[in-house]
Amino acid sequence: MAIEYSLEVDKIVDRIYTDVIIVDMDGIVVFANDSTEHWFDMKKEEIIGRSVYELEKERVFYPSIARKVLETGEKQTMVQQSQNGKNLLVTGNMVYDEQGQVRLIACYSQDFTELEKLKAYIKKMGGELDSIKQELEHLKHYKENGSTIIARSNNMQQVLTMMNRVAETEAAVLFTGESGVGKSLLAEHLHQKSNRKGNFVPINCASIPESLLESELFGYTAGAFTGANPKGKKGLVEEAQDGTLFLDEIGELSFNLQAKLLQLIQEKTFYRIGDTEPREVNFRLITATHVDLEKRIGEGKFREDLFFRLSVIHIPIPSLKERQEDLLALIMEFTRTFNERYHLEKELSHHTIDCLLRYSWPGNVRELANIIERLLLTVEDQTIQPEHLPERMNPHHLSVSLDDIDRKSLAEIMRDTEIKVLLEARERCGSTTKMATYLGVSQPTVVRKLQKYGLTTNHHINE
Repeated sequence: MAIEYSLEVDKIVDRIYTDVIIVDMDGIVVFANDSTEHWFDMKKEEIIGRSVYELEKERVFYPSIARKVLETGEKQTMVQQSQNGKNLLVTGNMVYDEQGQVRLIACYSQDFTELEKLKAYIKKMGGELDSIKQELEHLKHYKENGSTIIARSNNMQQVLTMMNRVAETEAAVLFTGESGVGKSLLAEHLHQKSNRKGNFVPINCASIPESLLESELFGYTAGAFTGANPKGKKGLVEEAQDGTLFLDEIGELSFNLQAKLLQLIQEKTFYRIGDTEPREVNFRLITATHVDLEKRIGEGKFREDLFFRLSVIHIPIPSLKERQEDLLALIMEFTRTFNERYHLEKELSHHTIDCLLRYSWPGNVRELANIIERLLLTVEDQTIQPEHLPERMNPHHLSVSLDDIDRKSLAEIMRDTEIKVLLEARERCGSTTKMATYLGVSQPTVVRKLQKYGLTTNHHINE
């Protein structure tokens, strides 16, 4: 059957992105537009004149929408798959002549493979936007609260939450935890967040001989003992007026001084050595120790009543190995801090960072800070490599294996792997745009992940 089309209509239909196929009542294709080649990988000349039954059998398209319309005598819409793997939403409809008789079947389709990809991409981007929003909320929270503490791990976030809750109260706070976890820094942070106008006065009870500790704490009057200042001396307790007195290593305090400290806490009064008149003082007391005070109580070495007075708020501080999520951020922050302090521009190679991430850090945050400061000051090269690390951090003893599962969760191992990949990509590519191409992700994703792990702190990258 010959079908006449005007030149104008033919041009218009050929320029439609959607494929258009017209079939006669015998199932023979009598027209196909230029877009057909894109949808079915066949030129229109290869389709025109052929039966839709044959094309369906050959899986050029399957199932055939024209066949469905011919069989049912009704308009049909369904999902069809082309031989090149496209998923098409196809509609077939009947074309009537002037007498109302069905003469042709017109079929047209829309590729929703791309729509599905777009939907998946939008969903993915939505997830990334949610993640970015959470990061921004996290940063906003700590900026508003004036936090200078690295706390990306859940247990350190819980520590900060508790500190924020009690910062403006008068309650005594006891920090416990291994040596080097940062108890002194946290104590000072707690003081800064309080509404006290006085000084933060720290003293390490283990670093001063017992014979001198009492005079350091309470001061003395003129001529109180041989060698004393003839004018007398004000003690640290008085220096903490309207401020905070921080007693570190409180577990080392002698029984005699424990009794005097208990009186000070209860009555807010004390005596200078050699004085007979009590002095009043107003301060907030924070203490810290790395020893088990309850065990000391059982051994008769620490007063139970004093312990209860000191531990109104007890905040245990996790060790560095218990806060793996904070380790990379601490490494980058210490590198930045010491570079600024000593006017340097050194950096750690990603292999060096990898070694630091795998080390167990028995000396906690203090050991980490000391190591990075030493490396920046003593290594002559601009980039610090694994061979510059101390022997105990020798990378040959830090191989990757499933043994890490004994001390790390799958999420932590995946996190460490992602950090390694980012560091290597940064070293190879030099820009986030090139990194994105190298890693097969978007450039905003690269930037977000670098910021997430603190990898932009001391390494500026050209976009």
